[in-house]
Amino acid sequence: MQKWETHLHTKKGSLCGQVSPRNVARIYAQAGYDGIVITNHFNLANFENYYKGRKINWVSRFLKEYRSLKKHCKKYGIKVLLGMEMCLAGDERTKDSPEYSELLVYGITPEELDDFGLNILYRSQKDFFDLCNQNGWICGQSHPFRADNVKQLDFRLMHFLEAYNGHFHHENRNDLAARAAEEFNLIPIGGSDFHNSDGIGCGLLFPDDLKIENEKDFAAAVMSGKGRIIYR
Repeated sequence: MQKWETHLHTKKGSLCGQVSPRNVARIYAQAGYDGIVITNHFNLANFENYYKGRKINWVSRFLKEYRSLKKHCKKYGIKVLLGMEMCLAGDERTKDSPEYSELLVYGITPEELDDFGLNILYRSQKDFFDLCNQNGWICGQSHPFRADNVKQLDFRLMHFLEAYNGHFHHENRNDLAARAAEEFNLIPIGGSDFHNSDGIGCGLLFPDDLKIENEKDFAAAVMSGKGRIIYR
């Protein structure tokens, strides 16, 4: 079976990330992972509060961290694919608006993200869902029932749902997420929500004969329904 991480943040990619790409590579190699989808926070609040430089450089800075992890994982034979945990504009958490909603996005390539840039954030959920369908991307809400001010988006406008979030410092209420995935006929996935060196341990297992070489392959693998959640 192929062991994949589906939800991971790095030190220079997300304000909350604590581990450098070099150390992420070492930790995941020791744990026997075959692949990682890096899902740093792609939202205006993260960029404004954490990213250096001008707004025009935010996407390139986001992609730079993906490429750094890819480089460090290559020597261990671990595949690294681009993903994101994004907030549509207005859904991010701020001091004035503590409620927030995040979507995990898979299937988007570095070239596509560079092309669309920040424009993908300024859309309604329906418009973004349509954009995903047009480009072979898939999206689903991460930790949709987390107790700390998470508001649910429209589950009808998703391809999957994070039915198991492994972040043990939050009350994720994964039982409710698993129930919602079943109710709305969404593919259930799981991920570590890795931020710290002790945050590893979850993800998805895929059969060895399922080809996963790029972002489109990973999206197809998720939608095949053949992934098996790795629980902590």
